Amino acid sequence: MRGMRMGPDRTIGGMQRTFGLHRQFGEEGERPERPITMAEVRRVFGYFMPYWGQWLIILLCIAATSGLGVLPPLCVRAIIDEAIPSKNADLLHLMVGAIVALTLVSGLISVLQNYLNALVGQGIMYDLRNELYGHLQRQSLGFYTTTRAGEIVSRLNNDVAAVNEVATGTVVQVASHVFTLVATLIVIFGMNPWLALLAIAVVPTFYLPTRIVGRIRHRLSRQTQEEQAELVSFMEERLNIGGMVLAKIFGQSAADANYFARRNRSVMDLNVKQTMAGRWLFMVLSVFSVIGPAAIYLYGGHQAIREELTVGTLIAFVAYLTNLYRPIGGLANVYVAFQGALAVFQRIFDYLDRSPDVEDRPGASALAGVRGSISLEGVYFAYPRADAPTGGANGEPPPERRWALENVSFEIEAGQRVALVGPSGAGKTTITYLLPRFYDPTEGRVTLDGHDLRDIAQESLRSHFGVVTQDTFLFHTSVRENLLYARPSATEDEMVSACRSANIHELISDLPEEYGTIVGERGFRLSGGEKQRLAIARALLKDPRILILDE
Repeated sequence: MRGMRMGPDRTIGGMQRTFGLHRQFGEEGERPERPITMAEVRRVFGYFMPYWGQWLIILLCIAATSGLGVLPPLCVRAIIDEAIPSKNADLLHLMVGAIVALTLVSGLISVLQNYLNALVGQGIMYDLRNELYGHLQRQSLGFYTTTRAGEIVSRLNNDVAAVNEVATGTVVQVASHVFTLVATLIVIFGMNPWLALLAIAVVPTFYLPTRIVGRIRHRLSRQTQEEQAELVSFMEERLNIGGMVLAKIFGQSAADANYFARRNRSVMDLNVKQTMAGRWLFMVLSVFSVIGPAAIYLYGGHQAIREELTVGTLIAFVAYLTNLYRPIGGLANVYVAFQGALAVFQRIFDYLDRSPDVEDRPGASALAGVRGSISLEGVYFAYPRADAPTGGANGEPPPERRWALENVSFEIEAGQRVALVGPSGAGKTTITYLLPRFYDPTEGRVTLDGHDLRDIAQESLRSHFGVVTQDTFLFHTSVRENLLYARPSATEDEMVSACRSANIHELISDLPEEYGTIVGERGFRLSGGEKQRLAIARALLKDPRILILDE
């Protein structure tokens, strides 16, 4: 055994004092609200392109239902102007039957449209969630020490689920409203151009309230998602065995419940504000929508009195106003909803646009035949200050450095056992994180068999390392599955052999279901020593060339 002592002069602040305190994307690290750009809109619709075939069928369904939707008022006009005055029962029966048939066919087409709509919406959510999860997997440890787990979970669940509003609602509604609007305009201009012009004269009044409410909805939507993320983060931290033990030991259960209630209330209030913003818009548009029918009744009524217009045409025309104003109001509501959905996409893009701190260099290659010699050459490393207001994100200057390692150099030959000895905060754990390249040195370099770690593909590099961390982590699953996480292809004999080497096989054999026993949340059904031995067995099962045991 060879020891190495590291004095306190090598560090100003250790990992224990800096890890996990600064938040890059937490409640105080959220990116400020910014306007939506056309590039972001195009990027959003890029997620729709793989489903162009389904979209084509959906659009055909919408066109069919929109076309069928303009026919019933014409049937009503035929009943009023022709069937009833001429006492033509056959025409009456035909028109009534046509109305029923049109409604039935339209309903069947709508079922197909809704099925495809749901399929596309869920597919987009599936793709986006997979892309986001894969990108998060590539992030370096620095991201996870500055971002709350609940915030990440919220973006994967709540934010991605909110995308469904665009996929299954917004886009389809736009197409439906546009088709209905075009079909209605064609029919009403064919019936009476002057009445049609009078009907659309009130349309410009819809613009201003829609614009104002859209901006409000965008802001409220982003605030709501951020508050929900904070709520999920709080639950993630408190509603587990570790958080619950702390709450009970320090008597903070009531305080935690009060904090949760305040945050929950904030989410509720924001959701109510979003809903009311939409309802106020609906109310304003409804008022404007009354002006059109009133003008039509006034002008068309005088024409009917002068027998320049039939009563059936007037009634049919007023019926068409619903098909005219409803899509216009619907498009206004879609715009408002789309503003909210884009705010959610912006939050997702904030993560997707963040590059990992540690990336493979161009030309980085796999390393075969590893012997295991390690060298640190003039290594400096700094974590962000725990009290720094920013992590240097979004073009802002980086915070003042706190050196965890300062000009550290040493060599370890292949096959040697080396102990790093020093007080808490001296940088021992930091070194164990530099070796598998969880972080890159701020200055200097680390080599494996003479190769700079930055020239080795990360996946290849880490395949040669086994690490047992200070804070042993086990999944809430069986002993066997926790062990096989290191090497899923391992045989039962190899697993037992690793456990014997870690001196835990006998304990596992005494468990109720032996290797099939569930270890509980973070392994809390085992003692601290048992968890650590199981973690050692897991690392041994990987059969790494280099094994790191962090205390």
